[in-house]
Amino acid sequence: MFLVTNNPQIQIKYRQLDVECIDGSVIDLLTKVRDYIHRGHCLITHPLSGSLKPGKIPYKTVILARTKNRLDQSSLVYIENSIEAYSKTVSASPGCRSDEILEDYARVDLSHVEAALAGFGI
Repeated sequence: MFLVTNNPQIQIKYRQLDVECIDGSVIDLLTKVRDYIHRGHCLITHPLSGSLKPGKIPYKTVILARTKNRLDQSSLVYIENSIEAYSKTVSASPGCRSDEILEDYARVDLSHVEAALAGFGI
């Protein structure tokens, strides 16, 4: 498995894992994940995990399986639906977010990843 993230807290905490860091927004990350799915990798975690609106969050981490098999249709449907949901909820102007608020968003994403990895004994 490998993680695709734009969350700096994930990059720090999980250095020992296979982590691809995206320098960009959540839509950049979702697009990159879609590219991986088109290459045969499969989703392990849902791209819209958590209860926050996807277009309102600045950080996201998705875990994928390194399978490189044929295209997994359910992973493709999930990522396409996630991109659509993001597009429907994103603001033209995200507004000013303090460092404390950004850190809180990063912690929320980190907690989702910790819970998912705990299922794998990590």
